Amino acid sequence: IHRLIIDCAEERTAAGRDFKTVLQEMVQRENGHELKYHLTGSEGPDHAKTFYMEVLLDGVCAGEGKGHSKKEAEQAAARAAVEKMEKEGV
Repeated sequence: IHRLIIDCAEERTAAGRDFKTVLQEMVQRENGHELKYHLTGSEGPDHAKTFYMEVLLDGVCAGEGKGHSKKEAEQAAARAAVEKMEKEGV
C-alpha cells in the first residue's frame, strides 16, 4: 500500500499538476504527433536506483528527467518538456 501511495504522489507535483497528462493534452491539440517515453539509463544499487528518462516528440527529445522510479523519471521528463513548450509559447 505504501508503494502505491508513493507512486501516486510522485505523479503529481506540489501544484497538483500531472505533467504527463498536461503534456499529452498539449500534444493532442494538433493531430499527427507521436509522444514516447524512453529509458536512457539507470544507476545505483537496486534499493536506491536512479532512472533517467527522455520524452520524445515526433522522435526528437523534448525533455529529460530523472527519478527514483520510472514513473518519477517520466514525470520529470514531461515537466521539462511542458516548461520548455510553455516558455516557447507552444
